[in-house]
Amino acid sequence: MIKKLALYIVLSGMALSGCNKTDDPFMDDPDTRLMARLAENEQLLTSAEFGWKATIYPKGGKGFSYYFKFGKDNSVEMLSDFDAVTATELKSSTYRLKALQWPTLIFDTYNYIHLPNDPAPGVSGGTAGAGLQSDFQFAMDKMVGDTFFLKGVDRQNVMTMVRLTSAEQKEILAGKMAGSMVNMFSYALAVRYPTVTFKDGKLMDLALNPATRRIRIGYMLDETNVFSKTRGYAYTYRGIILDSAVVYNGFVVKELIWDEAKLTYAIKSGETTLYAAGGVIPAVPLAPVFGVGKDYTSIDYTPATLKGTLGTDFDAAFTSSANLFKGANGTLNTVKIIINGDNTYTLRVNYVTTAAFAANLIFTVTKNPDGSFKLVFNSQDGNATTRATLIQPLKTYFESSSWKIRWVINTIPGSSLTLGGLAKANDDTQYFYGVAGN
Repeated sequence: MIKKLALYIVLSGMALSGCNKTDDPFMDDPDTRLMARLAENEQLLTSAEFGWKATIYPKGGKGFSYYFKFGKDNSVEMLSDFDAVTATELKSSTYRLKALQWPTLIFDTYNYIHLPNDPAPGVSGGTAGAGLQSDFQFAMDKMVGDTFFLKGVDRQNVMTMVRLTSAEQKEILAGKMAGSMVNMFSYALAVRYPTVTFKDGKLMDLALNPATRRIRIGYMLDETNVFSKTRGYAYTYRGIILDSAVVYNGFVVKELIWDEAKLTYAIKSGETTLYAAGGVIPAVPLAPVFGVGKDYTSIDYTPATLKGTLGTDFDAAFTSSANLFKGANGTLNTVKIIINGDNTYTLRVNYVTTAAFAANLIFTVTKNPDGSFKLVFNSQDGNATTRATLIQPLKTYFESSSWKIRWVINTIPGSSLTLGGLAKANDDTQYFYGVAGN
């Protein structure tokens, strides 16, 4: 027994002596392995002959694209879609790779990638002290195909970098990202309600907001339910790319590509290409997206904002009430309909007498068999009681009819506001209207 034990010890020692740190990479010192990873990542970054295209969608909003060209001397050339200047003027700075808990890419001198994180609120449009909560230090996660995935060290924003082809690099260096920004602002100004029509006849809204770099995508799931998602986007040399895709019946909406010949956006999925076309109202009806927690919760009639009237019978009711305020040495400013969390409606009348005041009247809803509804007066606040005579024409207007919620075509010259309204069930040419909002 003793001889067998001695033999086992000898053999075990021989086995261990044959497997040391130089033979087995898993037995290497962790720092050694980390330094090896850093060297591999540096080779990866600098080996992209035509550079990288990168996108990041900060937690504070918007999305941004970048062009990076990394040099072996720790220099990096950069472009960005942050604005027209950053999209056309190459700026050189430095970067370094550091062995933190993970191989980390640090843009260590100020460049375009720092702009979304600039704490001054006037720079990025973000909050004071935090900007848009972006990142400029990234843990280098993994390479999948031509795409490098990185994760922000401070804010955990994901940034993807994709190797560029020679043709793509030429387009970017020629200022095509800036061109995409110009196309978007021009298109959003000229086309009120971009809509895509699928082969099955389904309509999809593409509500673009260049100021916030967001797009709201919506379509009807059935007669009463709606799909509505908002996505951030960044500019590319050929259009915009969304932070995540929206899929309808197998058709993937991830990128909107500008078509110079058609002067509109194309969406490509597989072998199918669809084009956006403008409408006079959104394709998704207002009713299913009007309510607490939905896209719209109010309709605001403000003559100064509307810059005119659409000639409905509500204009007469407003004028009647306004004249009563004028006779009492006051001014009627705005009338607003708001849907509340308990599905009641507030009629809010903003006026000025000795100071600015708001009078609030609450109405409950009674539904009719045809889908319309009546507003039944329930209660009012002290201001509404004090000015009851002056606001009576408005109260009578909303009590006297059955209503349906719908979009209103904006024919006001020079106005691009999205208008909604409460149309009379027995005559939809007559309605209360205003700016649809939250």
